[in-house]
Amino acid sequence: MLDELVNLIRQNGQQAVVENDAVPNEHNEAIMQQARNSIMDGLRGMTGPGQVNSLSESVQSGQVENNPAVQQISNNFMGNIMQKFGINASTAASIASSLIPVVLSKIVNKGNQQGAGGFDLGALISSVTGGSNTGSGSGLGGNLGSIGAKLGLDKDGDGDVDLNDLTKMFK
Repeated sequence: MLDELVNLIRQNGQQAVVENDAVPNEHNEAIMQQARNSIMDGLRGMTGPGQVNSLSESVQSGQVENNPAVQQISNNFMGNIMQKFGINASTAASIASSLIPVVLSKIVNKGNQQGAGGFDLGALISSVTGGSNTGSGSGLGGNLGSIGAKLGLDKDGDGDVDLNDLTKMFK
């Protein structure tokens, strides 16, 4: 799951980072790594189904860049690359605005594109929080998912209880 996130960042970071003359080539890989870290930290912070629904609705309406979680992830990413790599504010803002919302949109769009480049937001969040998308992993998320599946909380029938199930419960 994290490999897919890294691939999305690489694909979408080519123009924003690698082909950007304002970014020294020796920092390209580290900046894309920082994008991954910022996205993972932001997803870890999404603790409730309301935040996931809000992100999903923002993507569907084409307003992902206006979502508070996306803005926070982008701002954290900008601050980190400015501080760690000496990237100026306008370049950092340009990189963040062309990378973070696009990658998050592709993650969220997995429902419409399953098998065509999209992937499971719930599974990604589960993997960054120590859970498992199969319900049998170690960590609190995997244990709770397994218990929840046995209690009939598996609303999407995939064998685990994750944010996808929570989202379906509240729709």
